[in-house]
Amino acid sequence: MDIRSSLKRKSIIALAIYLAVAVGLIGTTSYLVVEPPTREQLTKNLDLRTELISTQIKEPINKSLGILQGVVSIGSNHESQEHQADLLYKLFTLVDDVTVSGGLWPVPYSVEEDEAFTSLFFNRADDGLVDRIYSWNNPESGGYNNEPWYKSVVDQPQGTVSWSAVYIDAFTHVQMITASSPYYIDGQFSGVATVDISLESLVDFVHRHAEEYDLGVILRDGYGDIITEYNFQLADNIYISQNEFGDFNWSVDVVNAKRLVVEQVYDLVSKVEAVIVPMMLAFVMLGYFLINRFLISPVVVIAQSVRESKQGGSIELRYNSNDEIKYLIDSFNQKTVYLEEEKVKAQASTKAKSAFLATLSHEIRTPMNGVLGTAQILLKTDLSEEQRKHMKTLYESGEHMMTLLNEILDFSKVEQGRLELERAPFPLEAIIGSINSVYYTLCSEKGLQFKVYSELPEGRWYKCDKARLRQILFNLLNNAVKFTARGHVEVSFREEDRNGSIYLIINVRDTGIGVDKTAQEKIFKPFEQAESSTTRRFGGTGLGLAIVKQLCELMDGDITINSEVGVGSNFEVSLKMEVSEPITSDFQEHKKLDYRGLNVLIVEDNRTNTIILDTFMTKKGFRCDCVENGQLAVKAVETGDYDLVLMDNHMPVMDGVEATSEIRSLSGPKANILIVGCTADVFKDTWKRMLSSGANYIISKPVDETELDDALLSHSAMLYQYKTHLLQANPVEVINIEEPLMLFFAAIENNDIGEATNHFEQIQHQLQSVESASIIKALASIRQQLDVGKIPDSELLDRLTVETADYCT
Repeated sequence: MDIRSSLKRKSIIALAIYLAVAVGLIGTTSYLVVEPPTREQLTKNLDLRTELISTQIKEPINKSLGILQGVVSIGSNHESQEHQADLLYKLFTLVDDVTVSGGLWPVPYSVEEDEAFTSLFFNRADDGLVDRIYSWNNPESGGYNNEPWYKSVVDQPQGTVSWSAVYIDAFTHVQMITASSPYYIDGQFSGVATVDISLESLVDFVHRHAEEYDLGVILRDGYGDIITEYNFQLADNIYISQNEFGDFNWSVDVVNAKRLVVEQVYDLVSKVEAVIVPMMLAFVMLGYFLINRFLISPVVVIAQSVRESKQGGSIELRYNSNDEIKYLIDSFNQKTVYLEEEKVKAQASTKAKSAFLATLSHEIRTPMNGVLGTAQILLKTDLSEEQRKHMKTLYESGEHMMTLLNEILDFSKVEQGRLELERAPFPLEAIIGSINSVYYTLCSEKGLQFKVYSELPEGRWYKCDKARLRQILFNLLNNAVKFTARGHVEVSFREEDRNGSIYLIINVRDTGIGVDKTAQEKIFKPFEQAESSTTRRFGGTGLGLAIVKQLCELMDGDITINSEVGVGSNFEVSLKMEVSEPITSDFQEHKKLDYRGLNVLIVEDNRTNTIILDTFMTKKGFRCDCVENGQLAVKAVETGDYDLVLMDNHMPVMDGVEATSEIRSLSGPKANILIVGCTADVFKDTWKRMLSSGANYIISKPVDETELDDALLSHSAMLYQYKTHLLQANPVEVINIEEPLMLFFAAIENNDIGEATNHFEQIQHQLQSVESASIIKALASIRQQLDVGKIPDSELLDRLTVETADYCT
């Protein structure tokens, strides 16, 4: 549309009338005519008065420096102490200014071999008599060579002058300051010369001058300490004249004590404003009327219409002038229609994307459960070294694939704002122990040193999302290990108090390839890495650091990087934490239960997954039955004798949610059977539906046997509810070899065979009751190499780590 009448032109005309009158009258009269010259003259007078005070103080103190140089000259000659004492006595007899005492302080034992302290110190009393003071030569006083004024100039260049802070003399109760300077004989440091200056007359001068000229004065020494203050009071808009003077870096601040510059200016301006203000108000009202009529009122109506139509809709406003506001209304209505159409498309696209990700996750996790489950089972069998090596590679590759899938899902959740943080108390030591056990071995395999430093209080507990904190740490440490070929990887923990909030500061340092300065911002963006070749060399999706950054922001924190190419990187994470009291009931030692005599029903429609779960549970001692849908599961529970149900979710005929609800609605004690969901669907909505239907716990696929053990242990009361006699007949066996295992690996790292053998014997002793052929074989092979004084092979050490993982907390 054509804009025939410009809204901008209307507003400029209205504002110009107001600004021209207001600025012309008030600005010119008040600020250009009256205030600046008055303020300038008053401040100039105050600055001159400040310089005068500075000069009157500086001159007598500088004069004392001449006396100090005379003392240095006496000390630098080759005369005897008696002659030096005579010269110093005459010198201080002639002095009649602020210098009241001083002398020479020779290096201990430099004058008399059997006498440490031989100072020549003279003091001029109020009556003009000069006395020599011997008290400093008493060894019981600690020695003058330990005094700050002495040590400050030891071995300093000749001519150096050091000023002490202002102090109160213990005998005269007068403020004093000491100047020290070294003296040399034949180029050899021989001692220290000092003069003591009384500040009594200088302080009296400051008070008299300030009182005479109605000033407020504050005098500070070179250390910032106040020497004297007189009537120094600060007020808003007060001018402070400041001056620093002398080699001793004293400063003086001066203000007008009675009448401020602003007050003097105000008297002149107020008379002018008495005439101008009424005229100004009239023009303001005129300007406001014009702006309100042509600008404010239409904009307010538009804003109200927009607020009332947040979910869509157009602006209904009768406006006849063809200016910018009319154009804005018409354009907004056109955009609203367009945005509503795009909103519908975006919502449909988001739903399709979520459905695709859910399907993708489920379809990948189902076969991967077979791959990783089979690998876990085979790793616990009696394999040859080559077979174990290939099987470990298979398992690690599957784990890597799951990591990539989880990164994509996590990023999608964060991007859609669907990621929710849990808040539960936990000990940070649990996470530190976890990264120690995982990354010590990984770094050892690459020939790297791995160290953990903690400055946190012992036994520190936090209340936050433990899993997400672990995810941040593991992502950063995985990158550190991946991109470091030699050197070390370190992680440190400390706390900071920021405005009353506790922040956990985590630093992950490495000596890896580093990140170029130009790429350091890019690495936190999704699907990007420092270089295009990084993906080809090291792999990855480029989502890890993007997820870490978003998790840090969700936890009210941040992440920064300090890196140099070829030197290494340091990632610093700061997370806002809530400190929690320890909850001992939630912290249990790792335990192994005897499941012989218990029956489990495996509900799973995928044959491979059924075989995996059947193998897991059979090896633990369970007797297993398997059905392929929820309907058969309900009938089996009704007619059978089961202690545990492992329930899949997506199944034909009846899914896991409906089957769980049916079981919970049964009459009798069978309704309370322990049900553990096993699903490849990792979205929270699915988990909530299973839990709300009655499932006691959820395990995601691929099933990790350690997580399954933890679930059974934490629900042991329900597991044995029908056969409590089995739990009593087979007492819990408590085994935890994490500490001796870590000490054993540390001794191996240090090539200390004796220490390693001692810790290995502890491991053997604690595992003597474990009936596992693979563990027994691994222990025997390692013991055989230790007995002949040989460091065990890395393959044997890796096998020991895998086989004993269940016995580390």
